Amino acid sequence: MRESGNETPELKSNRRRSLGALFRIPLSARSPDYHSISTSKPVGSVPADIIREIVDLLSPADILSFSLTSKSLHTLLLPPLYDSVALRSSRKCESTLELLGQRPDLCALIRKLAVRPNYYLAWPKPDKPLDEEWVASKIAKIAPYLTSLNTFDWDGLEVPVDVLWSTLRTCCPDLRHVFCNVGALPLNPESQLFRFSDLKSFSLIVRYGLGGTELFPPLEDLPDEFWEMILHRCPDLEELAVCSFSSCTRIFDVLRVTEGHWPSLNSLTLGSFGYQSDFTLGPADDQALADFLEDHSTLQFIRLQWNFKRWMSPSDIPMHLPKTALPKLDTFIGIYQQLAELPNPGSIETLDLTCEPLHESRLETICPILQNLTSLTCLDIWAHVRAPNQDHNNLFYSILSSCPKLTDFHFMCTTSFTFKPLKQLLTQLHLLPDLKRFSLTKGHQYRDESMLQSALHIMTHSRGLKQINIRWAREKSPNHLKQEGTYDITHDDRGRPVALMVVERGIPLLGPPFYRRYKHKIKAHRVVSSLKPAKLIQLLS
Repeated sequence: MRESGNETPELKSNRRRSLGALFRIPLSARSPDYHSISTSKPVGSVPADIIREIVDLLSPADILSFSLTSKSLHTLLLPPLYDSVALRSSRKCESTLELLGQRPDLCALIRKLAVRPNYYLAWPKPDKPLDEEWVASKIAKIAPYLTSLNTFDWDGLEVPVDVLWSTLRTCCPDLRHVFCNVGALPLNPESQLFRFSDLKSFSLIVRYGLGGTELFPPLEDLPDEFWEMILHRCPDLEELAVCSFSSCTRIFDVLRVTEGHWPSLNSLTLGSFGYQSDFTLGPADDQALADFLEDHSTLQFIRLQWNFKRWMSPSDIPMHLPKTALPKLDTFIGIYQQLAELPNPGSIETLDLTCEPLHESRLETICPILQNLTSLTCLDIWAHVRAPNQDHNNLFYSILSSCPKLTDFHFMCTTSFTFKPLKQLLTQLHLLPDLKRFSLTKGHQYRDESMLQSALHIMTHSRGLKQINIRWAREKSPNHLKQEGTYDITHDDRGRPVALMVVERGIPLLGPPFYRRYKHKIKAHRVVSSLKPAKLIQLLS
């Protein structure tokens, strides 16, 4: 999957900057048809403009539920409902594309379309097989009616047949954002995918899940036609992603990107980088990349994908950047060695260090780097806790005390993470007084407490939390992710937590996969049980 404009903090915490962000946009940025509807015509006794203000605060699922309450509301809300259409399974592709084939009026409302047939990340149930040529032909048939389409994402097993790209290019004159997954098949240099012009976003990503055991897979040259399109026919490019999420199978040589100059480029994703057969780092030309980054002062988001699955990364990876480079960079995804080389650390607000697990032996190096990020509010970090019965308080204290302004914190530990290290982590959450969202991805054992119990424990250690996210993983399992839950905390008029709004799904030890939504009321003693006496008196008063 691909990750990552003007975003709220909630969006920035999830921003992946290739696909995810495109389908989490505020309704104020959605279809012009929706906002051009006359505000003078009421829906029942409520003016339409008030309805829009309400809908701008709702999730897509809630908008759908709202639209089903009356025919007039359904008519009013069709534009925001169909503005961004993401078909995240073969079944969704089948049913929705059949519907759109019969409803040209709905096609005209779609501005962003993502299709994921044979979705390789489908979970907890595997996706059903679907002929991807059928999917491509269905989209090609409705393309003449996709008159508002400006973003298209193909996320299938392989690059689709050429008729899809040629039809979209011909029938959708506003199409400026194109994203495509690559599978195991070789790229066709003559593909219509490389015939676009004047794009603002382009993504070519080797999909996750191809397997492979190659320590040093050979670098694959990208077709000259690709470079001709990107370097010469897309001068207004704002977002570019060329990387691999199956780096033991297939890696592109991306060095020619340094030949480009895009004055509006704000998002860049490249990789995977890592050790080569002679144990040098690559594929890279350090100076060429440094010159390229210096030349693109508009960059706000950089993701440099690295693969250090077999060996630890070296202690130093120079970037050779001058002090004037990257003045607007606010999001960095990569490794701490390159983070240390950034010339304007005070501008970084979002940081993802999940390319490689953090080892305690490197705390003395990493923590001063974190302390320099004076604007950091969102942090994703991966650590290995090899001995869960030992004292890891220093690890957690060192990390959290280095970035006290966090509002969003995701801690990932894919090895066993039992209650003892979890408690050690939670007792340090007081170091983050502004924390609003806490996410935990942890190594799972079936004797662990339930996700709900973990969420309740987390809540008692950080009173300002609004949301808790928990994911259970098993590192040496065919399906790493076992269960996940989202827990939104609701408060009374005095700011005291009263309930958790819960969404959970997963694969149990026995039985079929489950999905459940429910409300869990919070008992008063659970809220205050971990508070010190002075805080308890203050809360009860």
